[in-house]
Amino acid sequence: MKKIALLLLACILLLTPSCDFMKSINPFGRKAREAEALRQQQDAFRIADSIRVVNEKQAEAERARQAEIDQAAREAVSPVSGYHVIVGSFLTPAYADAWLAHIKGFGYDARIVPMNGGRWQLVSAKAFPDLHAAWNAVGSIQDNINSEAWVYRNQ
Repeated sequence: MKKIALLLLACILLLTPSCDFMKSINPFGRKAREAEALRQQQDAFRIADSIRVVNEKQAEAERARQAEIDQAAREAVSPVSGYHVIVGSFLTPAYADAWLAHIKGFGYDARIVPMNGGRWQLVSAKAFPDLHAAWNAVGSIQDNINSEAWVYRNQ
């Protein structure tokens, strides 16, 4: 009788899923566990793909920002020749930069033009290839921005 009781007790312990090992070898629910593992793997792939897309967008934005910085540096360094409609002249670079930002706010392709042989920094609202075009634009710029705008020839 003791052998039957021990055998019955051993069968009950083996058939009841009371620990993780028993749950892992339990043939019942294996499909549910596999489906859950597959769902978790798919979620991990989705998250990784989302992170990759965000990183690519950030890299593209950084490349565009760097291209703008490079373009601005090239424009600032390259000497601009031609005729300019000047809307301000400054000895202090900080004042010239502030006025430049103000003029760009009006939608003009403004830039700072160094005066030939002088310390003055001239703020140009727009540059033109010939004198006639520059004089035609002076009137509208005098009406919109500065009534004392004038034409400067940069060589």
